[in-house]
Amino acid sequence: MPRLAKAVVLAWLAVLTVAASIVGFALNQRWLLPLLDMMPAWTFMVAMLRRGRRGMAIGVMLWWALCLGLTTVTLTIFWHQHAEQVIFNGAAYRDEMRSWLLTGVGQESTPSQFIPQHLVHAGLFCLVGLLSAGWLAVLMGAVLMNYMSFYVGDLILSCEGSPQHLLALTLAWNPWSIVRVVSFIILGVVLAEPVLSRLKGDWPDAAGRRRWLLAGAGGLLADILLKTLLAPHWPGLLRACLG
Repeated sequence: MPRLAKAVVLAWLAVLTVAASIVGFALNQRWLLPLLDMMPAWTFMVAMLRRGRRGMAIGVMLWWALCLGLTTVTLTIFWHQHAEQVIFNGAAYRDEMRSWLLTGVGQESTPSQFIPQHLVHAGLFCLVGLLSAGWLAVLMGAVLMNYMSFYVGDLILSCEGSPQHLLALTLAWNPWSIVRVVSFIILGVVLAEPVLSRLKGDWPDAAGRRRWLLAGAGGLLADILLKTLLAPHWPGLLRACLG
């Protein structure tokens, strides 16, 4: 695909993602927001896969996640009370993470608690992605991105005025969470292919799926290892930034 065409695709996806989030916020329907958020991403992903462009499909989904995260963080900052109402699990996740940041104690830094949860989430994500041609996996991803982004936006509001404000912004997204998002995207795209490939189109070669599946699984393992190593120290770093 020519560079100009790629740029146009990414630009349109960014515009539609921002617009979908704004409309979802304005309609104030908690169940509707993730549905609106996921539709542009799934549509563009299928379009890329139908042209046999697995790598581009993964790139499109990574771009969507970035656009959705930035949009939700921005909306949380400027429309905070409304965001708390409309984002599913946003307040509960924020409260859980706040407790962990303040005390250093919680599921986030307890491997015996978070590893089973991660495995359940990953297993469910892969299953629904495989059965629904990626549709439910992208929907699940939109829900996860929204409440994690709400926490980040809330944290940014909390540290406003801190002397180390910019450093806090760089630490708000935990590195293991970023790795997990990338891994879920890779797995979601590849696992959508078996059902979609029954439709007419120049679908990617099935032989290449194994490499991407291994990359996604390796990312999930890296997520667990990073979280095990870094999570016990992360609250202290953020508390220092928050003053």
